Parts: sequence; C-alpha cells; structure tokens
Amino acid sequence: MKRLSAHMIAGIALLVLVFAASACSGNSSSPGIASSEPSGSSDAAGGAGKIAYFSAGASNAYLQKGLEAAESKAKELGFEIDTFDGRFDPLTQLNQIQNAVTTGKYKGFVVEPVDGNQLCKVLSKDVPAKGVAVAIINATLCGSPDWQEGTLTYVGGQEVNVYKEIVNKIFSDKPEGGTIAVIGGPATGGPYLSMKAAFDSELPNHPEWKLIGMHATTYTANEAFQVAQNILQANKNLDVIFSNYSGMTVGVVKAIDAAKRDDVAVYDFGGDKWAFDSVSSGKIKSTVVMLPVEEVQHAIQALYDSFNGKEVEKYIDLTKDPILPGTPFVYKDNMADFTAKGLPEY
Repeated sequence: MKRLSAHMIAGIALLVLVFAASACSGNSSSPGIASSEPSGSSDAAGGAGKIAYFSAGASNAYLQKGLEAAESKAKELGFEIDTFDGRFDPLTQLNQIQNAVTTGKYKGFVVEPVDGNQLCKVLSKDVPAKGVAVAIINATLCGSPDWQEGTLTYVGGQEVNVYKEIVNKIFSDKPEGGTIAVIGGPATGGPYLSMKAAFDSELPNHPEWKLIGMHATTYTANEAFQVAQNILQANKNLDVIFSNYSGMTVGVVKAIDAAKRDDVAVYDFGGDKWAFDSVSSGKIKSTVVMLPVEEVQHAIQALYDSFNGKEVEKYIDLTKDPILPGTPFVYKDNMADFTAKGLPEY
C-alpha cells in the first residue's frame, strides 16, 4: 500500500476544515417559502430559542404591520424567528406548518389561520404532540368561540360578539330598516365566519332589515371595488354596505363615489389611518379598531412566558386591551379618545 505524502495529508485536512465551516454557516430558511431571515439570538434573554410566525398573508397594510411587529418582538425577547406568508391559501399554509414541524428546529408557533377548521387537528393535536407550543391569533380554530384546547393561547378581537355589536349598531342607526350588503375576506377565515354567524343570529330579530348578499374576497381594494360596483348596479334601493377590512373599504367608497350613490352608508372594520380620516370627513359612518401590533406581540410574549415557567392567559381579548379607550368602536364624536392613545397604529 502506498503511504500518503505530507502534502496529501495537509490537503485532506484543509478540505475537512472547509466543509465543517460551510456546514456551520448554512441558512436555516426554507427555499421557495416566503420566510424571513432569523432575527435576534438564541443566547439573548436566557436563550429563548427559535419560533415561527405563520401569517395568513402579506398583501395588505394590516398583515405587513403584524409581520414587522413579530420580528421586533422576537428580537426584543431574544428569539430567532422565521416568518411565513400563507397567501390566503389554506393548502399553502398547511404545507408550511407541516414542513416546519418536520425540521424539528422550532420551540413555538404563532399562527394566523387561513382556515381554522382545516388546521384544527394539526395545530391543536399534531404540532403540540411534537413538543411545539402553539399560539393562535386573529381567527379561531375548530369552530371554538376563542381558545382551543391543545393550544397555548388565543389572541383575538374579531369574535361573534364583536360583530353582533356592529350589526345591532347599524340596525339601530336606521330603525325603520332597509337593505344591507356585506363584503368580507376569505369565506374559510375566522372573521368571515364570525361575521356571518352574527348576521344569522341578529337578522331574525330585525325583520325590517334585509341582507341582500354576503361576498367573500381576499381583502383587496380592487376586488372590493368590483364587488361593490356590481352590488350597487343590481340594487338601486341599497341602504348600507358593511366592509370587513379598511383596505377593502377604500374600494367600496370609490365605487359609491363613481356611482354617485351618496345615499348608501358605509360601516367599516379595521380602523386604519384612512378609516379614521374617512369617519372624520363623513365618508364612512364608523370603524372598529384592530391592533395588529398587540395581536402578534401578545402571542410571542405568551410563548416566552410559557417557556420561562409563567402562567399564560388562554384567551387574550384585544377589545379590552389597555391601549383602547374602553371600546374598539370609533365614531366621529369619540375619535379624540382614540387619537389621544396614539391610535390608529397602521
């Protein structure tokens, strides 16, 4: 057998060192998935570890604010974080979650479900069985009214009771009754289902009101404009449009302006800067504040507290958050109470 020369031994040793260094510096983000670079360090804050945030999407200001807030809070607490864009597609989000579980690198998930029923078993049973803590935000799982057994916590503010209050406010503003059309987000989403449940519950108590349609969209202004335009053309006696996100309501108002239908009142859910300005100017009747920053940051804080042995609330109700002036409902006459609190936040 030939003996290796000193030069050959040195060359092999150098190759081993190069491969070892390359393995240690690999990027943990999955190719082909909209995930962020890790922020923070697992050595900070007592070694918080790595978490993932699964957003329902990233196509509007509300979702983008939530993604920013997730990365900021993770860095503050010393987490590394990967973020995922569900693109409002239940199958995409399901695949992202299942792929993330198989890596075995995450201690906790924060999930904004695109379809809470489809994700029911995987998030309430399968993922926790792998030792991964699950915090749900914005939309409930499994048809639950709020917290779902098997998960760590639920952070919300768009449950049926909130929509019931909106519906009854709309009806009380016009006690003689009328016709109303509703424009919401994806039909599988928790907010849409809560909104539908509220109308199903309250309409029988108000025979003077007629619901002429409930329309699902992907929360975009262009889509809402087209839907509203069709509604206005088909219903000359329409009295009210309720839009379930401010980013859509922009399109609704444009459609009303284009049709010269100033007889149609608009109620909004979302409470962004445009909505506040539009309530102030009288373009829309009212809005409901949403808190994308608090929503995701409460969930990440809950993961951190749980990992550090602290008890965590099962249901964190954003409609009672201290940042609000006692109510999430914004009207022209109480807007100053919200702006004094630094709202809106997006």
